[in-house]
Amino acid sequence: MMPMKKISILIFILLAAVSCRQAEDTRFFAPGVQFSSGSTTIASGSGGCDLDVILTDATPQAMEVGLKVKSSLQEGTQFTVEPQTLKFAAGQQSAKVHIALVDDEIWDEASWVELVIAPGERYTINPDGNTTFRLDVTKVIDLPILRFADGAGAETNPYFAETVAFRVESNAAPRQDLDVVVDFGDLVSGEDYELEGGSFTFPAGATAASFDVKVVRKDISGYDKTVPLTLVPQKGKYVVASEAASAELHLSDPAVNFGPLFKTKAANNGTGYQIRQAILGPDGAWNGNTTADMWVSEEGSNYLRTYRNMFSHPSFSCMANASVSQMFRLSDLFPNLVYPNPVAILDYGNDQGHREFTPADSLMRFVLAPGETARGTIHFNRRVTFTACIGSYEAWQENLAAGKAWVVDSRATKGDILASTHPAITGRISVTLENLEGTFDFSDKDAPVLVTVWLSSDSDQFMKDLDTSLYAVSQENGAWKVNYKMYPR
Repeated sequence: MMPMKKISILIFILLAAVSCRQAEDTRFFAPGVQFSSGSTTIASGSGGCDLDVILTDATPQAMEVGLKVKSSLQEGTQFTVEPQTLKFAAGQQSAKVHIALVDDEIWDEASWVELVIAPGERYTINPDGNTTFRLDVTKVIDLPILRFADGAGAETNPYFAETVAFRVESNAAPRQDLDVVVDFGDLVSGEDYELEGGSFTFPAGATAASFDVKVVRKDISGYDKTVPLTLVPQKGKYVVASEAASAELHLSDPAVNFGPLFKTKAANNGTGYQIRQAILGPDGAWNGNTTADMWVSEEGSNYLRTYRNMFSHPSFSCMANASVSQMFRLSDLFPNLVYPNPVAILDYGNDQGHREFTPADSLMRFVLAPGETARGTIHFNRRVTFTACIGSYEAWQENLAAGKAWVVDSRATKGDILASTHPAITGRISVTLENLEGTFDFSDKDAPVLVTVWLSSDSDQFMKDLDTSLYAVSQENGAWKVNYKMYPR
């Protein structure tokens, strides 16, 4: 029988042996992933190439490696990559990727496809290894290669309906005329543009040619649209350089900020803002200081309109005009139709300061200069006629039992003098705005708006006996030319 001391020593030796035995290693060691090559060059007619993706060690378990694809060619049409997600089985150490090229769809002498190993959780990427593969593709092309010239893009305001030219170049002069197809994106022929001549022909023997695009007029304040014009290759006739196949056409008619012009609201809670008006004198000075009530034709519009602001006069209990509020100071241009002349311009008001012509909508069209936010030009789209009533000023001011004659008449017409049948009104006069042009610079507080207008009238009193020491007017083509400065009140 073994002594107890020897038994204890034996148990200790056995336990020590068990404790020193190495434990099983269950850790996962991620293999590194890279391409077998960093780059290669092949011809487009070769059909493509195979590429190995290799692991530094066989993967201990199944995993997937993703690829990112970039190219100067169009994927799915000119080339394909299969597979783009590689599946590795446990113990596998390599997999193949095939890049297929479609020779008939490739139109470039030099193009490329690039594959990049995407990051993953079960493998590592060595930045010093072949983590990116570039396939350079070559092709010998006998056909002319067309491209847009550098800077061939264009910008224009569709309001002006301008014609813009696009220059196209060829690497070699074609032996015969080429009918070149141009894709205008979502622009509609006849509605948005017209291709002058109906088509674009690249002439034989030339290495450069241009086609003209006439932009169809659009009068839309705030309009902004950018469209790529793209050369479309035609098999057997010409090819297109992929890096210069398109040129942008930018159509822009920015909304104008009239804030610097509109400072003081119209009097008596009327509509719009008060705009001062002065007329150019023979010495270059701006003379006079009357106002017009103006505002945009509609919210966001680049057009202005004028208003005939009426208010309920507290002293006369009728509708009356806000004093001195008419466009182009038209009453000033009839000095012989102002009191104390017996026949005068008549209106609803207690003195000759309350006389006006009818208002007009869409009177002036403001267009910002390219790249500007406060400067531009002013345009005119149609003739506008302004009308006023004339008659006996004495009869118009006659005191009646119910008030002055004009007060009684305003109550009857509710302020619409053109609806009046009062015997004091014996006729009407009109002034027609034949043309208008001008400039604006809202950064210039002294002369933000300068306008030249051409006016005509059916009255022989128009401009008659006008004080030419104050106002410089002249006649051109049967109309009177007058220069105005407009600025905020």
